[in-house]
Amino acid sequence: MTHRTALPASRRSAPFVAGLVAGLGTVFTGLFPLPALAQRWQLDYRVHVGGVAVLDARAELTLTEGRYSVQVNAATDGFLGRLFPWETQSLSVGTVRPDGVAPIRHTQSGVLRGSPRTVTLDYGPDGSVRTQVSPPPEEEDRDPVPENLTRQTRDPLSGVLDMLMAGLHGEGCQRTVPIYDGRRRYDMIFANRGMTMVGASRHSVFSGAARQCRVSHKPIAGYERTPRQAFWQRGGNREERPPVDLWIAPVEGAGPPLPVRLETDSGLGAVVIHLTAARKTDQTAERPAPP
Repeated sequence: MTHRTALPASRRSAPFVAGLVAGLGTVFTGLFPLPALAQRWQLDYRVHVGGVAVLDARAELTLTEGRYSVQVNAATDGFLGRLFPWETQSLSVGTVRPDGVAPIRHTQSGVLRGSPRTVTLDYGPDGSVRTQVSPPPEEEDRDPVPENLTRQTRDPLSGVLDMLMAGLHGEGCQRTVPIYDGRRRYDMIFANRGMTMVGASRHSVFSGAARQCRVSHKPIAGYERTPRQAFWQRGGNREERPPVDLWIAPVEGAGPPLPVRLETDSGLGAVVIHLTAARKTDQTAERPAPP
């Protein structure tokens, strides 16, 4: 079988990583009552592959009573950014209910080597998903995901939040979340790994005890007909994508838990995401929350 040339590490890793980074940051919504006035958190992360910084990501989380908004901006950095310029912006909005989250809209836009890519997902009250995607699947050597497989799914950002909210009701990390990102349909399978220690690092603002979760990826539909020798894979089979380990803990004192570290493997070496900054802003009538 013919294999196409692999994309750079940042291009292959960033969508999955960005979803985890953004979604995990909202873990604290279930631990504390959602405020009547919006709270906005800004979380900065840096992604290292094989010990080299390749990607910067910023997650901005706006929380109000019964509502959530998660925005992620990411771009390749440094020498790799000059060789393979890539950037993306994602936004998910929805409601928080006793039985989990209900996304309303998810948008994603990006530019890869000068070519724009966009996704818009609109969610109906019956669990249906209306999809607008550019370029269309046929131009990317992939089959569209059948409509019946998109129903009752979550976008990547809302999907991680949905798992975390369920965990706060006693399920821990043990959960399978159906994900549809506009192009691919897959399951994110979460497993609890207990409390562990995160060592001090000059790259991170956090060290100490944290809860570890392991995330596995199960592809279902919408993948390219001719497989790439992908960044994540050790071989040519996309089932071989290694699991992702992530750690969640309060950044300081009795504050809310946040994603403080993420690790996985790749064909180019270890992938490590460090939390480099965390800031909170209370939104008021004089300083309203963004739409």
